[in-house]
Amino acid sequence: MRWFRRRQADRALRLDPARQEALIADIRHRYGGHVPVGFQEQVGSLVQLLTDDDGLAVANRIVHETADRAHADIQAQASALGRGVDRHNYRALFRQLGPGLRDRLAELPTGFHPHVHLEAALTAVEVDVKRAMVLTDPNLLLLHTLELLDLTVSGWEFGRVPVTADAARLVSRLIAAATRMRLTEDDPPALPPGIREVMRSNRTTNVYDQAGTLLGTINVGAETRRSFLL
Repeated sequence: MRWFRRRQADRALRLDPARQEALIADIRHRYGGHVPVGFQEQVGSLVQLLTDDDGLAVANRIVHETADRAHADIQAQASALGRGVDRHNYRALFRQLGPGLRDRLAELPTGFHPHVHLEAALTAVEVDVKRAMVLTDPNLLLLHTLELLDLTVSGWEFGRVPVTADAARLVSRLIAAATRMRLTEDDPPALPPGIREVMRSNRTTNVYDQAGTLLGTINVGAETRRSFLL
């Protein structure tokens, strides 16, 4: 991998698969939508458990598994409607099927909640991105992060999904983490078609609280241009 800056790989990896499995079981139990604590408070606590090599390996797994399960879910929905899926361009599929297709990140059978586990995982990766990318396939980690961004934003725009403050924070975190990953690679993979299309847009999306009160707006096109055109 001559294209990847691996200076931090000089520090010996300290990985314990059994500890990782125990950590995953623990965070599925103690964090998530079933816990009567605000998402942001949970994220702040969970990030502290994902700072060493095993924690970063778990963070990577959360991203990979969420992306893979999301793809399987979208593929099943599209297949039922007689359509195929290009996981590098969810936007095209959502444009065709609109509200007939649902982004169900919070319902995936992973045990990972998007606004808790996924956001915490992305935060941990962003904080120690070089080390995190040594622990997995760096291209795949970046592509899975971009897939989740494409899927979420496509659901907003074409699936008529109301955008909550938690969802807007997750999208901003996906953009921030992907930006750090791209800056870490000497030759990152090309941005997927759906992401490039979002970057060309200037769509402003309203953001609401759980009661339906307008809180503000988010412009994903502007955020991605600012971040990915560095």
